[in-house]
Amino acid sequence: MKLLEQLSKYIKTDSETENFFRNETETKVFAKGELLSKQNTFNRTVFFMEEGLARMFYYEKGKDITTNFFSDGKTFANLDTIFAAEPTRYNIETLEESTITFCHYDKLEALCSVSLTSANFSRFILGNLMSQMAKRINSLQYMTAKEKYAQLLEENPNIILRAPLGMIATYLGISQETLSRIRSEI
Repeated sequence: MKLLEQLSKYIKTDSETENFFRNETETKVFAKGELLSKQNTFNRTVFFMEEGLARMFYYEKGKDITTNFFSDGKTFANLDTIFAAEPTRYNIETLEESTITFCHYDKLEALCSVSLTSANFSRFILGNLMSQMAKRINSLQYMTAKEKYAQLLEENPNIILRAPLGMIATYLGISQETLSRIRSEI
């Protein structure tokens, strides 16, 4: 299980944690275009991308705005629903066939209350999600379009081959024309 391999790079696992991931998580192959989470629902699922690509997005004035991409090894969830107990504003969609391991956050929370190793894992996952969010906010506030594009390519080198340019442009907060101009300059 790739999730356990990834986890063991950062924290020491124990048999209780390993058993949880073998018995309480599910790994499934999702087809391209499947919605893992829908806007205005309560989705408290935590996802781990084994292999594939997904995006988080919302609709604003009839436009589809991409807020994040999740490729191999990334953990993702609707944080607004998990922590604020509000319906999520975001949709999560697979952009290609994707193998994803997932579990309900409540099960993970229950495990954390009885296992220090699992609590450390949860803290690691939440730290990762918060770090991703802080990095994203920083890029939106302080980076030029060219810098945001370079950062995206550094984090997801094949994103241009895997995601439509319109989605990439909305993720960067620029028009598709500006994205084309930046790509021609690099």
